Amino acid sequence: MAMHDMAADLLSFHDQHVKLDSESEKRLVEVRTTNLDRIRNGLGDLGKPVFKAWRNQGGYAMGTVINDPAGESNHDIDVALIFEKDDLPTGALSARQRVRDALCKRGTNFLHDPEARTNAVTVWYADGYHLDFAVYRRSTAIFGITTHEHASTEWVERDPAEVTTWFQKAVEDKSPKADAWGNLPAVRANQLRRIVRLVKWFCRSRTSWNLPGGMITSALVVECYRPDRDRDDVALYNTLAAIESRLRISCQVWHPNGGGRELTGKAEYLNQVTLMRDKLAANMPKLAVLFEHGCTREKARAAWDWIFNHMFWAGQEVLEEARLAKADTGVGGYWVRMGCDLAKSERGRIISRYRGQVVPKNLGLRFFVEDTNVPPPFSIRYDIANKGDEARQAQQLAWSGEANSDDPQWWTSTAYKGNHTMTCNVIKNGVTVATATMMVKIVGGMFRGRR
Repeated sequence: MAMHDMAADLLSFHDQHVKLDSESEKRLVEVRTTNLDRIRNGLGDLGKPVFKAWRNQGGYAMGTVINDPAGESNHDIDVALIFEKDDLPTGALSARQRVRDALCKRGTNFLHDPEARTNAVTVWYADGYHLDFAVYRRSTAIFGITTHEHASTEWVERDPAEVTTWFQKAVEDKSPKADAWGNLPAVRANQLRRIVRLVKWFCRSRTSWNLPGGMITSALVVECYRPDRDRDDVALYNTLAAIESRLRISCQVWHPNGGGRELTGKAEYLNQVTLMRDKLAANMPKLAVLFEHGCTREKARAAWDWIFNHMFWAGQEVLEEARLAKADTGVGGYWVRMGCDLAKSERGRIISRYRGQVVPKNLGLRFFVEDTNVPPPFSIRYDIANKGDEARQAQQLAWSGEANSDDPQWWTSTAYKGNHTMTCNVIKNGVTVATATMMVKIVGGMFRGRR
């Protein structure tokens, strides 16, 4: 039985919702240019040599950056800074710290202080954008051969263009193209790139999921890609099925350029791939209806919604999550309004008010009673519910706490990726008379341990 044809819908969904929109791309270019200038000028302020070249890396260079499924500006861009070898400190960490110091010298409007992490220097913006600056040094041997070394835990010989070159070649070689007789495929060019974007969307389609990032996902898709000359939806289904089958054998993923580099070498990355296997195993059977006799367009759209979780298809799960962000409610005429502040750490300096945006892990959250018409005396109880893979594994899905009546606030942190729902209960004479609920959407692993 042929699969119900939703190729046209899938292409529309990709073009309208998945592929990075022009405004977001313009913003990424803007923050990249701004921070390149900051580093250049900051190094000048420090009296240090500036980088000699830079190049885009990661999903932006590969053309696989997607819009944020949560509707926020959670986009990233990877940039390689290339210095002459003699213009950097001998130590790899010292080299990354110099770039961090240059950013700190010229930048102040950051959500989190620039951080010299294992493989890059990271900058976070309050509106969700973040940049990873990888530091390279180059040297030219006596025979004119130029070598690049990446500042990781130590200096590692690595071509800053190796991943981009690998992916572009894979897209060219594997995507359907004209056959030996000159017959063109029915699908648009570069199908593999579209399939990577669509699988990346699946991995990020639920805030509560903790699935692998772009590099691991791209490597898996390229390895398991099943092209189709006529339809993207068939190619996507077969590729997802191949990934699930492959992950049932092993959840280890290796760097596509060899060298024995395991992308899942850290336990957290291997766990993310394991969760991807489990999510595919749970959702792929929902697509079986596509092969049933008499499958309708409505059934097909509802089936694909299990993969994409977006209003374009059916929107049932999107609406379910949206209901968590319910408005303040009053009981018996009483009401309470709750606010939330963002801080750089728990009980740390307040950065700004939380206004519904997606926020990264490792920030502090201060919930407080903004206003209420309940006459004193009363007490405040905060109920916390976490929805997500990380909280489930840490057995931190729900707990409660009593606030000091003289200072009815509660501090917590963005410890787990997913939806963090706080309910404020005003209790008078042993009865809850007013409640307010707020949901904070948390993205995972951005400040620490991501690379």
